[in-house]
Amino acid sequence: MSGAGRTGSTAEDHGSVRMRAWMYLRRVVEASQMELLELLWPDGVDDGAAASVDTGAPADVERAAGMIRRRDSALPEALLQSTRRRADVDESLDLSFAREQGWRLITPDSPEWPAERFASSFMNIGPDTVVDGIRGQATQPFALWATGTARLDEAVERSVAMVGTRSSTAYGNRTTHAMASELANAGYTVVSGGALGIDTAAHSGALSAAGRTVVVTATGPGEVYPRTNEGLFHAATRRGLVVSEYPPHQRAARHRFLTRNRLVAAMSQGTVLLAAGYRSGAVNTANWADSMYRPVMVLPGPVDSADYIGCHKRIRDGAGILITRAADVREVVEPVGSVDTELQLALEFGASPVQRLSAEQLRVYDSCGVASDGLGDTEHISAETSMLMAAVVRTITELERMSLVVRSGNRWIKTVDESPVKKNAVQENKVDETHHGSAPG
Repeated sequence: MSGAGRTGSTAEDHGSVRMRAWMYLRRVVEASQMELLELLWPDGVDDGAAASVDTGAPADVERAAGMIRRRDSALPEALLQSTRRRADVDESLDLSFAREQGWRLITPDSPEWPAERFASSFMNIGPDTVVDGIRGQATQPFALWATGTARLDEAVERSVAMVGTRSSTAYGNRTTHAMASELANAGYTVVSGGALGIDTAAHSGALSAAGRTVVVTATGPGEVYPRTNEGLFHAATRRGLVVSEYPPHQRAARHRFLTRNRLVAAMSQGTVLLAAGYRSGAVNTANWADSMYRPVMVLPGPVDSADYIGCHKRIRDGAGILITRAADVREVVEPVGSVDTELQLALEFGASPVQRLSAEQLRVYDSCGVASDGLGDTEHISAETSMLMAAVVRTITELERMSLVVRSGNRWIKTVDESPVKKNAVQENKVDETHHGSAPG
């Protein structure tokens, strides 16, 4: 996939000795390793915590690349073993690819490297961190391939991860698309993994609002997965980015999706889980967010849908904040008091004329008749409310002025039927229609 533009590095940068060393490391080291970070920043790792890498100091990248290339015996055994089959590679092929296809390698040397975001994300994650069986690949990235017009640091400064199952329902896709669109309108970058289902709905929702989105892939540049989303990836580069931790032409593998998920969580202020089965990969992203002390927000779904077992379990276990709208997400990730969802709900679901009645007015209103019964004469209303006739007449006059009752012969009948039975029936019909409309998307 050709890129839509470059930010933060030029063809000359790509050709520098230092950039070639970064490209070499990105080619030979799978994802990230603590041993490599310690080699790059020998004075910048404290107590084994990956996030304490001092990227304010230049990395010793040329030395590290040289040691791996010549199989230096001073290298940690873990690093020697993990790079033994890839050490003798020619990074000039990746350099040519970058120049021809419009990709760039973003490193801690780059102005757009999101140092603060990564530092805070990986602050509590060390080499022994285990998330869903993944150990040793939890460290922060040391370089990322990217294509697109946005700067990575600016894109993730105000961002939300939106993830979910590939086998999403119409309900999940519709809700995700709408929520992503609203968040994009509010200035948020939507980060997701580019997969089918919820990821696709999240990216497309942000793009439909002319907002920014970041696609974090589990394949290298030049490998589009899934192929059906190639057009979506191209659209993402025009306003946002497609990002990969893997070298050009690296194909997909199951473990790379799980490792990739940590970047989706790390690039965001919080993660929204919009649909997840019991063993969904999206739950893995939420688990990474937990380990990074980032909020996890969860959309509930139909109780009889297997695609929401993971969501409901998180809510039940107290491991996720229930959300139903974009404003709920913003209330979680923005400073306290910035977003008032209660006020917004009050505006959207204002009290009906009947709900605004005083207690006395409501007693009289409830005693009025409807067109199909014979109730509602003033004597009946007086007896049922235990109110004096003068008070009944005065109150009925008030209700008539509000257009809530009308006179029909000697009876007063309601103009709107807000009985609990009728309202419950309407709600049941709506739920039933939603349930039957939730065919797999």
